[in-house]
Amino acid sequence: MNEARDVREPALSTMLRMLVYALTAGVFAWPLSVAEGVIAAAVGAGLGSLVGRRVASTRVRTPVVMIGAFVALGVSIAFADFVVGSAAAASLLGPSLALRAGEAAAFGVGALVVGSAVRLLSARRRSLAVIEIALIATSFAALVVAHRNYAIHRPFEIADWFLVRGGNPEYGMLGIGALAGLVIGLLLLSERSFLRSAVHLGVAACLLALILGTTAIAGLPPPQSGGDGLNLRNDTGRAEREAQGQGQSQGGAGGPDFQDEYDQSGSQTPLAIALLHDDYSPPSGVYYFRQESFSQYNGRRLIAAGISGVDDDVASGFPTRTIDIPGAPDTGAWRTTVETTVGLLAEHPRPFGLESPIQLVPVENPDRGRFRRTYRVRSAVLTSDEWGLLGRTAGSPAWSEEIRAHYTRGPSDPRYGELAQRILGEVPEDLRVDPIVRAFAITQWLGREGTYSLRSRHASAEDPTAHFLFGDLTGYCVHFAHAAVYLMRAAGLPARVSTGYMVPESSRRGGSAILIAGGNSHAWPEVYLDGVGWVVVDVVPERSLDPPPGPADEALQQLLAEMLRGLRPLPEDGSEAPRAFDQILDDVRGPLAIGLAALLGSLVLLGYAIKAWRRLAGSVSPSPHTVYRAALDQLASSGVVREWGESREAFAWRVRRELPSLAKLTTSHAAVAWGSKRRSDDARALLATKSELGRELAKTIPWWRRALGALNPYSWLLSR
Repeated sequence: MNEARDVREPALSTMLRMLVYALTAGVFAWPLSVAEGVIAAAVGAGLGSLVGRRVASTRVRTPVVMIGAFVALGVSIAFADFVVGSAAAASLLGPSLALRAGEAAAFGVGALVVGSAVRLLSARRRSLAVIEIALIATSFAALVVAHRNYAIHRPFEIADWFLVRGGNPEYGMLGIGALAGLVIGLLLLSERSFLRSAVHLGVAACLLALILGTTAIAGLPPPQSGGDGLNLRNDTGRAEREAQGQGQSQGGAGGPDFQDEYDQSGSQTPLAIALLHDDYSPPSGVYYFRQESFSQYNGRRLIAAGISGVDDDVASGFPTRTIDIPGAPDTGAWRTTVETTVGLLAEHPRPFGLESPIQLVPVENPDRGRFRRTYRVRSAVLTSDEWGLLGRTAGSPAWSEEIRAHYTRGPSDPRYGELAQRILGEVPEDLRVDPIVRAFAITQWLGREGTYSLRSRHASAEDPTAHFLFGDLTGYCVHFAHAAVYLMRAAGLPARVSTGYMVPESSRRGGSAILIAGGNSHAWPEVYLDGVGWVVVDVVPERSLDPPPGPADEALQQLLAEMLRGLRPLPEDGSEAPRAFDQILDDVRGPLAIGLAALLGSLVLLGYAIKAWRRLAGSVSPSPHTVYRAALDQLASSGVVREWGESREAFAWRVRRELPSLAKLTTSHAAVAWGSKRRSDDARALLATKSELGRELAKTIPWWRRALGALNPYSWLLSR
């Protein structure tokens, strides 16, 4: 069977396809090879598009070509391995040159073979053009895949160029994505018309400029932090659930959700960076950043308190001036003050602070395009371990009976009290009455008996905590925190659930910066001790069905810390800092504006030139074709055009009353198109008919509309 196909196309379409192939191969090879390999891949792929088009027009069968392509690809790889691994080649060319030659041979020949095969398939089977699109998307995606999860410092080859100049690497990633879309658009819009391809190229470039321009004005979007079952961030998913009636089944608003499938999709996405201004090492080895606390039992779970004088140590909003937290604990034998600066990368409804904030202070945002909010927190942090808290009584003498009852109210299910007494029965009698011992006995029992898992089946139960605690004891932090608080309250201890972020001290890596990611979201129980305040008594399950979140990216942590300090990273090789990105923009802004203006002016002049040539050709060299084309251009300039799918004869019939002369020109053009030999003296008749058409048009179309059409340099594009 003959598979040859006529693949003739205009020169612009051919050049555009070569450019698309070359860019795709170069982008694919850039992270994998040296400069010689990248150049060879681009050249090879561009030539491959030509070779594939030529082969597609021959009688060679597609399977034969594909087999030959695989053989050639294998030979090129084997030759490259030989050049790189051969002692003779290394001694003749030198190790470095041999490596570069091998890379150039492998990527150049490989790109030539692959480009030829792909172009052959797309030319012979239009549906297989999807392979071209898939290769383009894969190549560009592989280039920026390291940038996922808000890793703004990756890939290093791109990000470093922006960072050392004080620029935003995300604009580079956006440019790469826009370039990929432009390349795919050029491939899809590549047609057999020179003019249409040129117009589509201009439209694609304008759309690209529009995207980049609007992004520069509106700013880049914040990182997508994925699921937020603890409601620490502005969670639209939660609002949607409540609007659909699921919020009530979750127990009402104002607290962390019980979920059967906890979404961890954004666990690696950075949400904030905190800078320690004091060298503080927590006794537990973990930093707790509290954002909200929940102490009011609503019959199903704990929600935010609705009475005054309760949980007033939680900040209600971001500071616009210095704010002193009224219910914050005092410093003394058990606490000291630590100051931190927090830069939020994602939106949060309220500020969070290390352990127990006592003061919030607004600070200047060093990078508004990066940080959503910045503020400084002074916190009263715990310096004593649990043994140092022995002997402290539970609650505060200043509390009223109503407040004490509020913090000790829990479910009426008697099983909570029975289990609490059974747990405390294991504690030595001389320590059993101490509040901190009772609290830790409960959390240690839960950690020993429970299993941590992000998948459970408790959310639909009437009492999810009871279903968890007296069932399989499998759940995540929300289940453990509620169970611990209910058991503590059953044992007479004032307790509550707090939410925020938990970050291991090891994440600091000896520095002062703490990177907070989505996986650090956490809920924990707290107990109140007189003179100490609210103390974190967290549950640490000994068994887990889910792996812990990965460690923070040290390079990203250091980079964000420098940005929050208002510093600019320096090159790692110790060289001088290059010119700032803003200075580069200032230098190129003027020439770029002049260049764009010149380009725009050239396009306008080109449009007028083509318009004049098409009009004059009907008079200088009159023929049925040129005169008819000039007449159609004249009509299009005034807004009279053929509709899509309408034949030329039907168009002339539709406007026959206002423009009867068009039918004569249409007949002459159709006659020549079908092989009629017109006499030379017919030129005068054609021009006379065209002049008559102009007079008819002047009577039909207002002068101002014809004037506007004359000012349009590209009105001829509407001519069909």
